[in-house]
Amino acid sequence: MNQPGAGASMPQAAAFDVIVVGAGGSGLAAAASAAQSGARVLVLERRAQVGGTTWMAVGSISAARTQLQQRAGIDDDFGGFVEDMNAFTADLLAQDHAPLRRMLAEQAGITVDWLAQQGVAFAGPYEEPPHRIRRMHNTIPGPGAIVQRLLITCKRHGVSLRTGITVSRLLMDAAGRVEGVEYLEQGQLCQAMARGGVVLASGDFSGSQAMRQAHLPEPAARASPINPDNQGEGFRLAQEAGAVLVHMDKIFGPQMRFERSQRPGLNDTLPSWPWLTRLGALFFMHAPGWMLQPLIKSLLIANMSPSEELFKQGAVLVDKQGRRLDTARPAVSVAMTQERAGYIVMPGAVADKFRAHPFYLSTAPGIAYAYVGDYERGRPDIVHRASSLPALAQALGMNAQELAQSTDAGSAQGPWLALGPVRAMLTTTEGAVRVDTSCRVLNANDQVIDGLYAVGCIGQGGLLLRGHGLHLAWAFTSGRVAGQDASRQVAQGAR
Repeated sequence: MNQPGAGASMPQAAAFDVIVVGAGGSGLAAAASAAQSGARVLVLERRAQVGGTTWMAVGSISAARTQLQQRAGIDDDFGGFVEDMNAFTADLLAQDHAPLRRMLAEQAGITVDWLAQQGVAFAGPYEEPPHRIRRMHNTIPGPGAIVQRLLITCKRHGVSLRTGITVSRLLMDAAGRVEGVEYLEQGQLCQAMARGGVVLASGDFSGSQAMRQAHLPEPAARASPINPDNQGEGFRLAQEAGAVLVHMDKIFGPQMRFERSQRPGLNDTLPSWPWLTRLGALFFMHAPGWMLQPLIKSLLIANMSPSEELFKQGAVLVDKQGRRLDTARPAVSVAMTQERAGYIVMPGAVADKFRAHPFYLSTAPGIAYAYVGDYERGRPDIVHRASSLPALAQALGMNAQELAQSTDAGSAQGPWLALGPVRAMLTTTEGAVRVDTSCRVLNANDQVIDGLYAVGCIGQGGLLLRGHGLHLAWAFTSGRVAGQDASRQVAQGAR
């Protein structure tokens, strides 16, 4: 076993069957599935609260052959799911990990049904082209419900969860098997051993400026991470154990997003009581569309990207000085500004177009739409109105001449409307450690590093996930699969 530094002393190492590093969605799924399989599980989370990036997601999971599909009379197949996933990333298939994509297609539906067994309620399935079949399953009331239900499962099965923990290194025996972790808790250096394995569920590296600069193109490196707590520490731990990193330069984005609302939305405040979520799911399944839209407006105006149709209809994108930016690549142009922020500016006639269908500001595909009026009511912090362009420039602290030139407005009268600030955001990076279809980490020779798993973003293993619902599908599926496999190692006699 690796030894601590000279002269160091620490308490006797605690013994567990499975140790999970990270308590986001994938980590909690790993812990819950391992504990349900009879393993004694320890979860170590660096932050004071659990949930990770899952809390910030929309809550959609794309999956095939689910019970919801069967109830809706949808005949799906795994091969078709793979083909439709491929359509999202046709330009990248030569670099993709086909076995992991097939595993996700075959296992995601099992994961959705498993989450439902934990008390998670889903509505759907909904359409999302280029999927040819309805596969998008939406959590009710939102992704936080999954976190809360998995926490309940973990508690019910005796999982030990500790927050505020920094894992400093993995412990390995002479044969190279990962057998535990060393971590810092309240200033005390501690060790914990895992008979079945250690699961890395520490998220991506989008919050690490150093790693963004080292691996990503400049616009992506300059973009703001949606979860700044994802510092990429799991990548260092994996590399020290011999893991190989893949696709570290791959990224889908950045995306334009408004700054997150400081007021909690409806989805953040509704409790996840099983009876309430089931009732909500039934309502979503059977209520007419006009009744559904008001219930999810808070999600649409808090978490979604503004539609680029705004620019086609006459809106312009400017920086904080009022200078015009490139709307062909809006997120990139925003990322490259000095302040890394911009505003969407439009005359009243253009804004009025976006008060009703077919012109919307944001959407959850196939479910609901948000318009200018929804933002005026729910996000007054990012909606700015003025009777004239000079007045708008003054309100936003912009150069009036620059703004007039950017809008080609001259002395045109208002009203005028601006939305912002809008920022270039990284939702996730695609770089990961290489894994097999059981989420076991592989070394440079494609051999399994015994006792080490990686799940969620850090465990994508070369799988490239473009499209709604696939990152969450992978997070919960990889966690469930790794947790079960690690607990199986205990049953088969792993040390």
